[in-house]
Amino acid sequence: MTRIPPATIKQLRQLLHENGSSNRLELVEQAFQFVKSGHGDRRRQSGELYWQHDLEVAFLVAQLGVDVSTIAAAMLHDILLPHTERRLDDVRTKFGEDVESLVAALDKLAPYTDKHDDQRGDKTLERIRRAILTIVDGDARVIVIHLADRLVDLRSAKGLPVEVRRRLAKEARDIHAPLANRLGIWQLKWEIEDRAFSYLETKQFDRIAQQIAERRPERTERIDQAVAKLNERITAAGIEAEVSGRPKHIYSIFRKMRDKGLNFEQIYDIRALRVIVEESDPSLCYQALGIVHNLWQPIPHEFDDYIARPKSNGYQSLHTAVIDERGQNLEVQIRTRAMHEEAERGIAAHWAYKEGGRGGDAFSQHVNWLRQLISSLREEDGADPDDEVLKGEILGERIYVFTPQGDVIDLPTGATPIDFAYAIHTEVGHRCRGARVNGKMVSLDYQLRSGEKVEVITASKGGPSRDWMNESLGYAASARTRSKVRSWFRQQERDKNIAQGRDVVNRELKRLGVTDVYTIQDIAQALKFDDAEQFLAKVGFGDIQSAQIGGAIAALQQKLKPDDELRQLLERTQKKTGKQPTVRGLSGLHTKMAKCCNPIPPEPIMGYITRGRGVTIHTEHCKQLLATREPERWIEVEWGADEDTYPIPIVIRAYRRPGLMDDIANLLTGANIALSKTKTVNEDGIATIFMVAEVSSLDQLNWILGRFEKLNNVIEARRQRWSG
Repeated sequence: MTRIPPATIKQLRQLLHENGSSNRLELVEQAFQFVKSGHGDRRRQSGELYWQHDLEVAFLVAQLGVDVSTIAAAMLHDILLPHTERRLDDVRTKFGEDVESLVAALDKLAPYTDKHDDQRGDKTLERIRRAILTIVDGDARVIVIHLADRLVDLRSAKGLPVEVRRRLAKEARDIHAPLANRLGIWQLKWEIEDRAFSYLETKQFDRIAQQIAERRPERTERIDQAVAKLNERITAAGIEAEVSGRPKHIYSIFRKMRDKGLNFEQIYDIRALRVIVEESDPSLCYQALGIVHNLWQPIPHEFDDYIARPKSNGYQSLHTAVIDERGQNLEVQIRTRAMHEEAERGIAAHWAYKEGGRGGDAFSQHVNWLRQLISSLREEDGADPDDEVLKGEILGERIYVFTPQGDVIDLPTGATPIDFAYAIHTEVGHRCRGARVNGKMVSLDYQLRSGEKVEVITASKGGPSRDWMNESLGYAASARTRSKVRSWFRQQERDKNIAQGRDVVNRELKRLGVTDVYTIQDIAQALKFDDAEQFLAKVGFGDIQSAQIGGAIAALQQKLKPDDELRQLLERTQKKTGKQPTVRGLSGLHTKMAKCCNPIPPEPIMGYITRGRGVTIHTEHCKQLLATREPERWIEVEWGADEDTYPIPIVIRAYRRPGLMDDIANLLTGANIALSKTKTVNEDGIATIFMVAEVSSLDQLNWILGRFEKLNNVIEARRQRWSG
């Protein structure tokens, strides 16, 4: 991208005069002299002078229209570095308590945002935690300064070593751009995305930039003609508005080409217009929309009304795509001046230059959303949310659905009616028993889509299901929902949870035939619990799953007798040498197991090509896989070549019925599991079947036993210990 000329203090003065804040210009001037004398000639790793970097950050923040205290704090954001010998007391004495509090917050955030420390390790998610909690618990202006600081870093990143530059760009793309988007600061978001993209995918960036440049004269002429024509019609209708051409940013073009499988010429909004209505009346936007559709032919399914249904970050605008008289696609955005300010500057638009003027309803909406999110995601012990929560809930994509009353509910992509119910109210979620979507009954694991109207059916009493906490079952896509379900179970009688947990652990021990080898206390200690009842309580309300209990048994395998058949499977589990999938016709392709369905051999599986991340392996009947709208990205996969198998004796007790042995044999044959030494004993209508199955892993053994127990008339299935 083009290098932006360094800002000067003269330019900053002029900007402050233009925005009517010259009465406090002296504060910014003092801050500039303070950092210039404090940093001296010291340079950053990129080669940029420290004081010049600080001036750039302050100038960028000033362009967002924030108050003068924030601009001064932006200038001073790294003045407390050890080499400057500047102290927080000095900042308070010279610039007042407001500036001091901002600088102090930035200083606390600094250890988690140090982008030049090559040895710092992966603190990416910790940076998100600190940044979000800074907004929630402190002052949201801190994060605005932080985002501006990161953008200035990107502007000068060409002077950094390649690996440092790529890491900086990746974190900016994955963390800072989505965060700017969630806070509605489009003015920062688009440039962070473009600059990060230019470093990470240089060839793609250059190719699109060249395609844009090659047709710029022709496109500019057409845009100018379209602007003039639309402006004439809108003026004739008596609407005061600014009509202009809107540049499409390179990363957004690339993302649309990638996500929709389009080529460059098929992107509607490479040629784009923007209409900014000067009055605050939204009805004028709809009048302007009518003018656009009368002037040019609308393209079906390319209209979005973000005025009636604002995005979760406060964004409001009408989007439409049309075909002009030359047959060319053209996108038009229509919004009021106030909506435009919100769209460009987001949360930063809520600080007036007049001191004490920050805030307002829209600002409160931003901060309250974050505060509620963090509050609902914290565990009872006050722990911060984990990595997946932060990625999914804060930085992930969102959908927008409606209540029967027409209110808009913001949910993560993949959300279900249960997520919707909990978003309405916790008690509604607890008592949710069904849902109608657009008037039709749907299952509770139905994945909602933007624009749908959802009605929750509730019971008069009762609580949630434990299955809702199990992410792999697909009942709840939102970590907030699962957190609320866990909280409900925690509030139930502790003794009941302990009893349920004891049943679960004893069942697992019995199934594997190790009740006389391991105790509940052994399993608790293997999972780092000193208190066995606390461990059982967590099992009871679903925090600890059966797979974790199996893993604990594997870690304790040394207690088994040397000739116990289970020992070899547990050793195999401990070494993590299970089968890996092989992709037919391809080699060397990265694969990973889908968390939604957790496939294990020998379940039938299917691969899903994930852009930039290889192939994700799902079970063949995984609901999330089947719900995808891009079946062309499915690929046939199979479990890898057979590995060593081990003879494990199994006993099944069942009520006698015709065809039982056939069902057992067919299940094993379908799973490619060899069977030998079968013996059946019948007594009082109960059949006890002894067999030896050749299995390759503990997971496969558990899978077989679970499938046996689901057969009709089967009472139990467990490993039979034949060892001496």
